Amino acid sequence: MFSIDTVTGFICRNCDQKDGRCYDYQVRFLCPRRFCVQAKCWTQWFDRDNPSGTGDWETLASLQFSYPEQICAAPLQIQGQTTTGLPASASGNVLSAYDTTVGLICKNSEQQRGLKCHDFQVRFLCPPDFCRPKDCYTDWFDRDDPSATGDWETLFALRAEYPGLICPNPLQIQVQTINGYSVAATGNIITTADVVNGFICQNSAQPSGLCHDYKVRFVCPMDFCQHKVCWTAWYDRDNPSGTGDWELLSDLKKLHPNEICETPLHIDVRTVGSNLPLTVTGQVLHIYSPTEGFACRNEDQTGRGCRDYKVRFGCPCKYIVDTD
Repeated sequence: MFSIDTVTGFICRNCDQKDGRCYDYQVRFLCPRRFCVQAKCWTQWFDRDNPSGTGDWETLASLQFSYPEQICAAPLQIQGQTTTGLPASASGNVLSAYDTTVGLICKNSEQQRGLKCHDFQVRFLCPPDFCRPKDCYTDWFDRDDPSATGDWETLFALRAEYPGLICPNPLQIQVQTINGYSVAATGNIITTADVVNGFICQNSAQPSGLCHDYKVRFVCPMDFCQHKVCWTAWYDRDNPSGTGDWELLSDLKKLHPNEICETPLHIDVRTVGSNLPLTVTGQVLHIYSPTEGFACRNEDQTGRGCRDYKVRFGCPCKYIVDTD
């Protein structure tokens, strides 16, 4: 054996053997346990170049430019193979570069006469943290149909009807029809589609006079999806017989000390008795905030005063025992 160690690896040279030929060997390595228990974080396979010009250039810099945020800044390992699945080491090509700093380079000019480079693809091993999801998706929501003025999937209405299921500050909004078609495929003119207001398609803005029926979902920080929200009890401290119905957080904390977390994440408001969400009542709201509470003023309503409302707050589960 010409070499057999943990620095170089294994080498058997035919010229050192009495019969002039080595056996075909396989190798394995003993690694620290922490290496084996960690999930391997491999990127996808990348093939950005073909060997029709000077060769096949799958350089790390060009791949990071072509595929932003899909390759870590400092890969730990590289694997190369032909697009047909043959390992780079068995391709027969001479490689000018094959490492985690440069990437893979095969130059046609450096191959044996008459040969050209194979078409290669590469992937990289990254630190485990690189593969851990950084964002998450909510469920798809479809609270409205376009039978009236249009399809209104506003963030306010969705929060009222699906309390605790949308993060306080969404990162992105995704929209498609209930049949799975993209907005661009529908040809509809969209009034609003953002993480502040949500989604609005108005029938009056469409040449056909009618919007498609849409559903939306939001991209949230990963910690939102990893931590369950627990709800307080329902509170109803005020009646609308005076100026309105005032269910402010500061007042409720005084009446119910140590029952509500310091900074609630969500608020859920329903009518007393009928348990209707805010969007059904059609009333004008004065305050609607998980950190302030809820208020409805009689003077803001037309025809009648405020309904009688109850509220509850969504808190981190470490603070409160879920009452549902």
